[in-house]
Amino acid sequence: MRFGRHQSGFTLLEILVAFTLLAMTFAIIMEIIAGSAKNTVKASQNTKIAMLAQSKMDELGLFEVLEEGSSNGDFDDNTSWSLEITPYDAPYEGEINQEFSSIELMEVTLIVSSEVGNKQYNHEFHTLRAIVPDNTRGR
Repeated sequence: MRFGRHQSGFTLLEILVAFTLLAMTFAIIMEIIAGSAKNTVKASQNTKIAMLAQSKMDELGLFEVLEEGSSNGDFDDNTSWSLEITPYDAPYEGEINQEFSSIELMEVTLIVSSEVGNKQYNHEFHTLRAIVPDNTRGR
């Protein structure tokens, strides 16, 4: 046997270090993928809420009378809505009399509540709608 001979290959320590680096890299990549999946689900839920809110806002004035008051209902099992319509007084300066304006502004507040898991989320939407006031009511 010859003792001066050099063997090529990796030592056990080099293999353990390489395996540890590989495992740490894999764990970081998996964490990034899990975070990305969570963000995708959250974005999907927010898109669904926004679309439901938009459809409810679009119904105002078409299928529902746009008048002062409040109402509520459900979209599905875990998503509900609450709507409040109030007159909006536009801020103005000067001595302008707006009582006999041909257009009245209504502030619409829509709150969409959804339950995801054990958490309740409320999304609030605001808009202004112009209507022609019904001057025949007081007669």
